[in-house]
Amino acid sequence: MALENPTKTLLLVALTATALPMTAIAKPNSYPGENSKFKSPDAAVIAQQKAAQQQRIKERKKRRDQRRLERLNRKKNRSN
Repeated sequence: MALENPTKTLLLVALTATALPMTAIAKPNSYPGENSKFKSPDAAVIAQQKAAQQQRIKERKKRRDQRRLERLNRKKNRSN
């Protein structure tokens, strides 16, 4: 009788764990970007995401150029 209750509990846990679909268990990506498995089928949403991605790329290039110019200015001021 003592083993009956833990056995039932283990069986119940095993059945519920295997009965859940894998999508419910899987952790979603933290950023819904281009590599996300949760893509929207809506073309407008995809276009909006691509536009946001292009904007981020432009801002990144702008910051990179700004840092490059600052480095060049520091180098030029050193020689004076």
